[in-house]
Amino acid sequence: MLHFAHGGLLVAGLIVTLFVASRIANHGVQGLSLGSLMGGSSTSVAVEEVEPEVVDVTDTAPTKLSPDLQRVKTYIAKRYQVSAVALEPLLAAAQQTGRSVGVDPLLLVAVMAIESRFNPFAESPMGAQGLMQVIPKWHPDKVDVKTDKGAMFDPDTNIRVGALVLKEYIQSTGSVERALQQYNGSSDPAAPYANKVMAVKAQLSQAARSGGKFLGV
Repeated sequence: MLHFAHGGLLVAGLIVTLFVASRIANHGVQGLSLGSLMGGSSTSVAVEEVEPEVVDVTDTAPTKLSPDLQRVKTYIAKRYQVSAVALEPLLAAAQQTGRSVGVDPLLLVAVMAIESRFNPFAESPMGAQGLMQVIPKWHPDKVDVKTDKGAMFDPDTNIRVGALVLKEYIQSTGSVERALQQYNGSSDPAAPYANKVMAVKAQLSQAARSGGKFLGV
């Protein structure tokens, strides 16, 4: 009996060895588990697929000046002795606002030249403020200075309000020159304000084409 028992154990060992070798061949050593050796069903582990994080890549870069306004910037910097670096965002705001409102950006720049010489903190005794010398109390529908008293000293806000005022006056008078006179608070068609602004605008237009080469700067 001992002989047959020993033989039976040997056969059983050979069967187990062959079974393990078969499992290794099918699953590899790392994939071999105690449960698979025992014939039990191994518990499957669900691996959650992590979606990549969505990054907001909204373009917040400032508006790039057109080639014409780049040349205008160079001309203004020399003509009015203003830093080209400081002029860049002002002209970019005039370009973007002019296009969105429907007013020639060069007209906005010309008004800034006459009204404040590109000083965003200019203020007149009459209460006109900022680059385009807007009087806030006359335009409560366009700017709320009760909430922010310094709103008109923000270049973007000032240019936007000034452009809206000019657009409104152009529509009501039917003429850029008459709109400028009204902007200046004068109804006299012979007043010099409109002529001054239009003369500066003509210089800016020439600078846009020639870079100021023929303007003595």
